[in-house]
Amino acid sequence: MYLKRIEMQGFKSFADKTVIELKQGITTVIGPNGSGKSNISDAIRWVLGEQSSKALRCSKSLDIIFAGTQNRKSLGFAEVSLVFDNADGGLPIEYTEVTVTRRIYRSGETGYYINKVACRLKDLQELFMDTGIGKDGYSIVGQGKIDEILSNKSEDRRHIFEEASGIVKYRVRKQETEKKLEHTKLNLLRINDILAEIEGNLEPLQAQSEKAKKYLSLRDSLKNIEVGLFLYNIDQDKKEIEKIVEDENITKGQCDTEETRLERVKIVKEQLKEEIDEITNKIEHMSNLGFESQKEIEMLNSDINVSKTRISNNEENEKRFLEEIEEKNSRLEELEEEQKQKDEKRENLRKNKEKFTKELSEKQAELDKITEKLSKEALKIEEYKKQVEENTDQKYEKQANIQEQEINFENDNKRQKQVKNEIQSIISELDNTRMKKEEISKEFYEIESIRNKNLKELENIAKQKEEVNQKTKIYQTKINTMSNELRMKESRQRFLIETEKEKEGYTKSVKTLLIDCENNQSLKKGVEGVLANLIDVPEELQTAIEMSLGMALQNIVTETEQDAKKLVEYLRKNNIGRASFLPITSIKGKKVDNIRGNKSGIIGIASDLVKYNKKYEQIIFNLLGRTVIVDNMDTAIRVAKENGQNFKIVTQEGDIINTSGAITGGAVMKKIVNILGRENEIKKLGQEIKKLQENIEKIEQEKNGYEESIQDILEVAERLEKELQENEIAYATGKQKVLSFEEEIQKIESRLQRFKEEQKRLEEQKEFAINKKSEIQKEIEEINEQNEKLSKVITEYAELNKDNQRYIDDLNFDITNLKISVSSFDESESSIEEIKERIQQEVEANKQSVKNKQDQIAQSKQETVRLKEVIKEIQEKIAKIQEEVKNSGTKIEELKKLRTDKNEKLTSQEEQITEKFKIIEDLKGQLVKIDVRKTKIQEEISETINKLWEEYELTPNSIEKYEKPKNVSDTKKQVNSLRTQMKEMGSVNVESIEEYKKQKERYDFMSEQRLDLENTMSKLRKIITDMTVIMKEQFEEKFKEINKNFGEVFAELFGGGKAEVKLEDEQNILECGIDITAQPPGKKLQNMLLLSGGEKALTAIALLFAILRINPAPFCVLDEIEAALDDVNVYRYAEYLRKFAQNTQFLVITHRKGTMEAADSVYGVTMEESGISKLLSMKLREE
Repeated sequence: MYLKRIEMQGFKSFADKTVIELKQGITTVIGPNGSGKSNISDAIRWVLGEQSSKALRCSKSLDIIFAGTQNRKSLGFAEVSLVFDNADGGLPIEYTEVTVTRRIYRSGETGYYINKVACRLKDLQELFMDTGIGKDGYSIVGQGKIDEILSNKSEDRRHIFEEASGIVKYRVRKQETEKKLEHTKLNLLRINDILAEIEGNLEPLQAQSEKAKKYLSLRDSLKNIEVGLFLYNIDQDKKEIEKIVEDENITKGQCDTEETRLERVKIVKEQLKEEIDEITNKIEHMSNLGFESQKEIEMLNSDINVSKTRISNNEENEKRFLEEIEEKNSRLEELEEEQKQKDEKRENLRKNKEKFTKELSEKQAELDKITEKLSKEALKIEEYKKQVEENTDQKYEKQANIQEQEINFENDNKRQKQVKNEIQSIISELDNTRMKKEEISKEFYEIESIRNKNLKELENIAKQKEEVNQKTKIYQTKINTMSNELRMKESRQRFLIETEKEKEGYTKSVKTLLIDCENNQSLKKGVEGVLANLIDVPEELQTAIEMSLGMALQNIVTETEQDAKKLVEYLRKNNIGRASFLPITSIKGKKVDNIRGNKSGIIGIASDLVKYNKKYEQIIFNLLGRTVIVDNMDTAIRVAKENGQNFKIVTQEGDIINTSGAITGGAVMKKIVNILGRENEIKKLGQEIKKLQENIEKIEQEKNGYEESIQDILEVAERLEKELQENEIAYATGKQKVLSFEEEIQKIESRLQRFKEEQKRLEEQKEFAINKKSEIQKEIEEINEQNEKLSKVITEYAELNKDNQRYIDDLNFDITNLKISVSSFDESESSIEEIKERIQQEVEANKQSVKNKQDQIAQSKQETVRLKEVIKEIQEKIAKIQEEVKNSGTKIEELKKLRTDKNEKLTSQEEQITEKFKIIEDLKGQLVKIDVRKTKIQEEISETINKLWEEYELTPNSIEKYEKPKNVSDTKKQVNSLRTQMKEMGSVNVESIEEYKKQKERYDFMSEQRLDLENTMSKLRKIITDMTVIMKEQFEEKFKEINKNFGEVFAELFGGGKAEVKLEDEQNILECGIDITAQPPGKKLQNMLLLSGGEKALTAIALLFAILRINPAPFCVLDEIEAALDDVNVYRYAEYLRKFAQNTQFLVITHRKGTMEAADSVYGVTMEESGISKLLSMKLREE
């Protein structure tokens, strides 16, 4: 094994990473003073575990980190690694190369690593133990180590001898064993003290434990028996509750049945009231029937008159329509005769037209033959002739058209005269009708004005009347509501008075005592009353306060202790039972001073939330002063924790957290009557009843006064209603007449408008005919002029061609005459057709007019029939109304009798309601008594359950396994006997059983520990003895070898002389000092201290080489140990190094030339940059 490499970074002056590669043999490090050579030796010492700053030549551990220069910043850490070649297994580790590293940071954090794995310093020391390598070994030798060998104290030299002899590991283990032995002695001493203490307590605890076991046995027996008794009591109470619940359900069922019957009776009552109101309305209606009937008869007569007027109008219209139909029929006969004549004329014209058409064809054929023979000029003349003929034809056509227009004009003129006569007749009829309407309208408007005035007045009165009705209804509603409320409160008050009188809700003893106090004034003296009646609790907090006080609500408050004593003796004397008393003079209480923590959800301290007389303050403080009311369970738990369970906490729902931490809660049974504040409720109800009675009386007075004040308004309203009824009849009649005339006027105006439109159309047709005739005449004149010019040309041509022309002219003349005749026939035929068509249109119009008139007559007759039927129905209705008026007196008497019967039934129903209400109140009273019994048993069950929990921490569900007693009396006696035995035992420490068990177990354990410690001490003493023997033998053997080697090496180095090492006390070779004596050549034997500096140094080097001879270290660092030698001795020293270099690797830091010459390789250290060391290497020998 040898040191292969040194790696440094940030260590002292080696700021940069520096690697020193080492080979076997001698390596020297040279350099000027202050260049940092010795820092390499310090680095090796530091990485091997050196802790002393002084040994590392610095003031504190962080000084080894590079501190920086003027040009370089300081570093944050320092790190050094030593790399060993472990191919031969010199180190006890399974690696061929071992790297040991140490790192330190400016924060002070440091660490050791073997092959980059973190380890302890102890691990490092054990790795190099007995190898000579280490901060205290002989592998690193500097001037300090030389000083240690040459120290004045011989004991200080021992360490290097022990390291060389290989007993350091035994000494370290021996020291550790001695420490363990000392520690074991101390533990044994403590255990002996503990055992002595336990032995003193064990015997008394054993006696207490036996007594406690007996007590627990009795208690378990008592528990089994008493829990069975509790279970029996709970079962009996539950059976009783089941029976009570059954009775309660039956009573509730009866109560519900009666309430259902009461509701049915109330419904019947309301129905009767409605029927009575309806009969009353009918009687009032029948009473007013005479007036209303008269009004209705007048309106019906008015309808009859209107209908008769319309029948008369219809008859007049029918007469006029018949006359018009006769006129139209006469005109139809004339038109039919004219149409017959036109048909005969058209037939004659058709026959003549056929004859002349045949003759015209023949003449035209002859003319065409002649015309073919004529010249062009003649053709032109012929064309002129044809033109003349055509013009002549047009002329005759236009003349015929003029004739047609004249005929149309004549017809239109004739019809216009007829229409004018019709319009005159209609205007006259319209004027007469309008005059009649104006007369009727004038009367109607007067009636309407009076009616509107009455309506306006009545509308105002109606608003007042509506207000009156609403106000009266409001008064009545208030009275009914208050009456119902009064009846309910009176019932509740009677019920509460009865329960208070019977003292329902109290325990039997309290109930009896209170009744006796009321009957016996001397007994009552000094009694303030039951607590429940002395406090006033807000309704929303009643559950919380009731749960807080529990049975204390029934505690009786007295003035003094003597008063309480008197009542206790009375209870005992009369064997009434037990009760709790609260004397004002003796009860003292405390109130919660401060509630810590979050105040949200806290309602307040219970004593502050109830009202009471000042003299009861201490009692209230005692019962409620240390109770806090909160809103819910979450708040309760939070407040309990924040205040350390210092007071009782109760929620509004009645859940409780006691100061012991126990929580009580669950459903709270709703009670019909509660003793808490019952007296106050009775007083409060009395005040409310009185106030309601006063309010009802006041409202009734207001209602009566109001009804008197509105009597005038009702009379005015009645008068106006009668006047309005009369006006309504006249108004309806007048309005019907006005509407009838307006309808007639509308029909007449419609007929007039139709005739005016026809007159206008005839005028337009006449004007069109005149204009058309004028235009045609102009056209005829133009044709005549054209014909004259053409005829002149033709005449001239004829003079030249007389013969031919004369014949042609004759033909043309004949053709022209024939064409004229044919054309005349066509025109006449066309005129006849047009006249026939016009006649036909007029015929159709007259027929349609006749049909319309006939339809109007038929409608008028139908309407007349319908109106006659309506008149008949109205007359029958009038007769019926008159009959009803005649019989109304009898009906009114019948209705009054019926109303009397209904009123009697209503009275009977009200009596039934009162009776049912009384039955319901009695049933509710029974329910209260049942509820009190049930509550009492439930409280007994709760008390038993609480006792079960408080004494045995058991719940009802967990006691089913316990056996119920067969004989309750014997069981109770047995319980009393067991309690007596337990009482006679006196004070019992139940915990002593467990305490004794623990102490006994502890005693046994400690005894075993003492035995183990004694055995351990024996073993440790044997180990120390064995190691001491080994160390003595090994040290003695190695010391002799070192002494022998020392003499030989000394003689070689000094060139003669002798030297030896001696033990100061050979009997104590492991502790005694070591002396060194030396006799250089030519000098006498003397102590080391008497030698010169060079002799001392060389002697020390001789001793070092003597040690290396017997136990060579793998490598050795020598830091200027030859500095004090002269050149001759330096060469001797160097020569000796060469001898040892075969087995030991040397790293020598030196200034001496002789040493350098012996080196295999040389490293130079320089400071090119101020404050920073730099390494240079040189190999001097080839391998």
